[in-house]
Order: sequence, then C-alpha cells, then structure tokens
Amino acid sequence: MKITALTSFCVDYYPELDRIYVGGNSLNFAYQCKQLGYENISVIGAIGRDRFGKLLEKQLDKLKINRSRLYPIDKPTASNKIYINDKGDRYFKEDSWNGGAFDEFRLSENDWNSLTDSNIVAMPAGDPNLKELLKRRNENQIIVIDFLDYLGIGFIKEHIDNIDIIFLSGKEEMLGELENLSSKNEKLIVATLGAKGSVAFFNNEIYYQKAIEVEKIIDTTGCGDAFQAAFSIEWLKTKDVEKSLKTGSIAASKVLGFTGGVKQD
Repeated sequence: MKITALTSFCVDYYPELDRIYVGGNSLNFAYQCKQLGYENISVIGAIGRDRFGKLLEKQLDKLKINRSRLYPIDKPTASNKIYINDKGDRYFKEDSWNGGAFDEFRLSENDWNSLTDSNIVAMPAGDPNLKELLKRRNENQIIVIDFLDYLGIGFIKEHIDNIDIIFLSGKEEMLGELENLSSKNEKLIVATLGAKGSVAFFNNEIYYQKAIEVEKIIDTTGCGDAFQAAFSIEWLKTKDVEKSLKTGSIAASKVLGFTGGVKQD
C-alpha cells in the first residue's frame, strides 16, 4: 500500500510553553500511517530554507518517510501558534497562521505523475492544490480530504464529486445537512465531534462511535489527523464503516496524551 500526504507541513509554536513542535495536517497524517505499521509513505510539499524546515526534514528522516518531493524554497516554513485551554482543547487566534511556503507551493507535472500509483492520497481542503488534485485523480486511488472546522457545507458541495472520503470537524447542528449531502451524492462523509465521538454517513446509513476515554487530555492537536489516517487505511482494507470508525477513534485517543501531533523525544 502506497500512501501520499500533501502539502501541509509547518511548525507549531506553543506560546504558553515557549516550545516548537513539527506538525501540519500532512505530517501528522503520514506519522500516523507509520505508527500503524505502513512503510511506503511519501510526502509532497514545500518548506523554507530555514531552521524550521530543517526540523521538519530531520523528523521525516527519523520516521523514514520519503521526503524526496519536499522542496526547500525561498519562503519561510509555514507556522502556527497554538493555545491550549484547561481542558486540553487547542484554539487559535487571528494571527496564529503564517502560510509561508505552504501558500506558495504548486505541484509540478513530475509531482502529479508520482501520485498515480498511490492507493491513498490525503490533503486538507485549504490546500491551494486541491482543485488540481481532484481533476487529476484516478479511479484506483482513494482521495481523502479534510475540510477541518472552518470550511462550510457550501465548500464541501463545490468539491464533493471527486472525493472518496470527506472528513470534517463537525457540530451537531450540521449533521442533518451532512446526512442529506451524503445521500444525495452517494459519498462517505465522516464528522468528528470531539468528546462526543464521531459519526459517518454512507449508503443512507448513519454510524456512531463514542470517543475513547483517556485518563488525561494534554493536547488535541493532531487528533483529527490520526483519526483520518487510521480510518482511511481500515476503510481501504475492509470497507467496514463501523470498524473504520473504531480504528480511527483508537488512533485519535493515543495522540491526546502528548503535546503536538507528532510524538517527539
């Protein structure tokens, strides 16, 4: 199984801890795939020619993730300021995100060609390469898109046709509309609901999964990415929604016990 994650790579800065951790949706997703025992994991994207870019390269090499298409460019490595409340939930402020190299990067023709034999291709919906990916995808791969918690139903509707699994951080008031969207478009839509677990809509059925309880939540960063990686792999293997939800929930619960989306020594 070949899995490729693109193109969100950044450093996460925690002002309250004065600590920097490597992260980004795509690194978190790729990391989780390695944690699940899969070896053929690649990333595509861009980093800056700076110390943060070096930190990302070092972490990918440590994880033995193929970074041959992670390009240093003359823009700063993307960064994100993350704040944690007393329950361990992360939150952001208006100036948290600096897109840097992520905002500038576009895949080359060779990069696109390298994706043709990937079984799973994962990307956050805010990626500037999203539309091109959905044009170029082939029928032999699963396209996994994370619509996060700030991109609305209208944006999902605009892109849903060429996506196999739609993930988002949902709210309970959205579930009826998501159910209708899944039924109308015959798509698998999965909404994570934090402490309330997760719900999937597929083939006019609704599937619920309780959140896995943990002793103490340190940080929710990367929790959704871990869920998505584990769910996607299980879905590709079994096409079992209930089993995929459970597998995703277990993976997500393991990330809650440390700071950042990638456990670092």
